[in-house]
Amino acid sequence: MEKINVNSMEFTEKYHDEFKEFLSKLIAIPSVVSEAEGNMPFGADVNRALELVLDVAKKDGFEVKNVDNYGGHIDFSGENQDEIVAVVGHLDVVPCGDLENWKTNPFEMVEKDGKFYGRGVLDDKGPLLAAYYAVKALKDSGFKPNKTIRIMLGCDEETEWNGMTYYMEKEKPNVVSGFSPDADFPAIHAEKGCAQFLIEKKLSAHSSGGICVKSMKGGTVANAVADKAIAEFKYLGLKDGSLNFDDVYKKILASANSFVPSKGSNIENFDGVEDLIQVEKGKEENSILLTAHGVSAHGSRPSLGLNAISLLMDFLGQIEGEHLLCSQSCDIVDFYNDRLGYHFDGSKMGVGFSDEPSGKLSLNIGLVDWNEEKVSYTIDIRYPVTIDFQDVCDGLLEAVVPDEYRVLNLNHMKPLYKPVTDPLIETLMAAYKEFTGDLVCKPIVIGGGTYARAVPNTVAFGPVMPGREDICHQPNEYIHAEDLYMSIKIFARALYELSK
Repeated sequence: MEKINVNSMEFTEKYHDEFKEFLSKLIAIPSVVSEAEGNMPFGADVNRALELVLDVAKKDGFEVKNVDNYGGHIDFSGENQDEIVAVVGHLDVVPCGDLENWKTNPFEMVEKDGKFYGRGVLDDKGPLLAAYYAVKALKDSGFKPNKTIRIMLGCDEETEWNGMTYYMEKEKPNVVSGFSPDADFPAIHAEKGCAQFLIEKKLSAHSSGGICVKSMKGGTVANAVADKAIAEFKYLGLKDGSLNFDDVYKKILASANSFVPSKGSNIENFDGVEDLIQVEKGKEENSILLTAHGVSAHGSRPSLGLNAISLLMDFLGQIEGEHLLCSQSCDIVDFYNDRLGYHFDGSKMGVGFSDEPSGKLSLNIGLVDWNEEKVSYTIDIRYPVTIDFQDVCDGLLEAVVPDEYRVLNLNHMKPLYKPVTDPLIETLMAAYKEFTGDLVCKPIVIGGGTYARAVPNTVAFGPVMPGREDICHQPNEYIHAEDLYMSIKIFARALYELSK
């Protein structure tokens, strides 16, 4: 079979304007998973995104299917319809977090300085549409695949994957190879194990004076670094009566103005970050509100963000030395700063595992919920591919039970691992090298979890180029336009080779 000349100018460039228009429409849909509405299991916005993509594909002459609004697919049918080469992407996006951290409207695609900005341009709407136009280019070129090329559309990848589970169980596709365009180039040969845990402790009534936590909330999802945390405190007075409320408020305000995060926070990596801790008086008598502002990042790379929960706990740990916190609050703050805090590798929580293929474990504190009855943290762990999940569970239990915390596993995905010599990895690497000329980069390991775990015989592939900043799940999400356009060519070559 003669090779398709994807290098020719007319092969993909002619779709660029159409691609941008389609992507703009898709970005404008705020497809964050929400409560089910009628027959829309992931909410109306996610459903709108699914319908838009299927409608466009149908008009372009593809066979499409909506699988009960849990997901769907677009088929470029081959002679052998029983074997499927899959592209597996998702239409949902993570919440935007604090809009004050965005320079543009997250749901309006903006092209500036050679970049596309907007929530989903990188994760995963932009890459998914790049794959779509790769398939469309193949179809329009007259290519006749032997195996069916199927674009599978997921709807809740950023949450619980119920949609993809439903889709796979109902459709039972015979996927023989493929990829998820939801990570990095050149090709991903391993994904660390993913698990989320709830760590919780029941609290007793406050028995000492000082400042006591009435409530604390932080973060939006477990798999993102929290960019905001808010706490309300009640001043119960000191036993010796040495400080009144106004004195305490002034002390905390002065401490906030001079606050410097402790070692390990990576604050030096963030230029221009100011007002990390904001202080104001609460509506109730003798109450104080503290707000911490951080920088979001993907939960698999917590060291790339600035966790607002950890900043707030760090600040409380520093004012603890002034004997302002009640004893119970001191115990909670000490536990957090000693075991969680800025310890991204889990070493202080009994899970500091690493291995040769995939490196160190990572731990992110995504959510905090502290009230007068309990304190709980939702943590996201990405563990090495050769480590047994039970060892992770046992390590956490051993670390926290002595301090009267309990551990509950919320969800778990096993690691994915393929040798670098696997034929699928070699095919994807060849497509990447052909268009980039990069003969140095090797297949890589990521901490993120992609739909490649849910669909057999697939791996993650693109779109972030080596050396590019990956701001997945962060404010001002962007991707270089030239990288998306290059992805169309790379995906087209890969799908051609896998389906011929």
